[in-house]
Amino acid sequence: MVSKKQKSGLRPLIKPNKYSQAVLELTLAGIIWGASFTLVRWALIDFSATTLIFWRFVIAFLVGEAIHYFANRKLFKNSWSDARLALLAGVSLGLALFLQTFGLNYTTATNSGFITSLYVVLIPMIAALFFKQKIKMHHIVLSLVAFTGMGFLLDLKNFTANIGDLLTLGAAFTSAFQIIFIGKAAKHAKSAFRYNNYQTFWSCITILPFLVIEVRGKNINLWPENPQMLSIMSMVALALFVSILAFYLQVRAQQTLSTTTSSMLCLLEGPFAFIFAAYFLSESLQGAQLFGALVILLSCVLSVYMDRPKT
Repeated sequence: MVSKKQKSGLRPLIKPNKYSQAVLELTLAGIIWGASFTLVRWALIDFSATTLIFWRFVIAFLVGEAIHYFANRKLFKNSWSDARLALLAGVSLGLALFLQTFGLNYTTATNSGFITSLYVVLIPMIAALFFKQKIKMHHIVLSLVAFTGMGFLLDLKNFTANIGDLLTLGAAFTSAFQIIFIGKAAKHAKSAFRYNNYQTFWSCITILPFLVIEVRGKNINLWPENPQMLSIMSMVALALFVSILAFYLQVRAQQTLSTTTSSMLCLLEGPFAFIFAAYFLSESLQGAQLFGALVILLSCVLSVYMDRPKT
């Protein structure tokens, strides 16, 4: 039988309140995800969307498995069942990151971060349509408000069919599925760290068909010729700090937090995406776009607040 100390996969150094620790962990994950949009833009200087995701996932899986093996060999041998539990979340994550990464070729890191955050209001709708959960009127209202905010963010008055924004909207849908699947399965995982490793593994398997199509169709190399150090380091940072650390913290936190509370904390990636993009990429939001971003955040926060557990 696996002890509670072992269940996280790695032994924590301190033992704060369980709920507070989960909140802090998911907050840190949100900050890391915010930085990931800038890292992806840098990595895309030399890597294509699918080759970037491929190397990111391969490195993350191999390094993650090595870390878990040496950190807790007994749990490593007893947690193979987590591979099955992580399947649906991994497929959803693979599709989400493919759509998001490909979209970043055509849109800004700021737009990508805020559009992705729409998964918060999409989660109740998806849960109702696909998992037979009851949908409430405020879910419909806030969803309409959020999409109105997205209209301001994308400046629909001067909108010219930006494929990057549409792809990112698809990433928001698949991200919502990923959060729902983790919420359902993570509590049954023997190791949150191993669960995340196999989430990465299934994500890699999911994007392989897209990788083959892109490599053969565009006649590009799996590894770019003469890549800049910035691109390589960004790809490695995405593997180590985003795929391994941030998503592990998400899985670990969702073993304690509800899906709605988790989604609210995940919202931090939107504002931090803007902060990092403004500092490193010199991106900015105009008046109407800033208003749209605030409307999206407000609708998301209200959605989570109205769905909070009653005490």
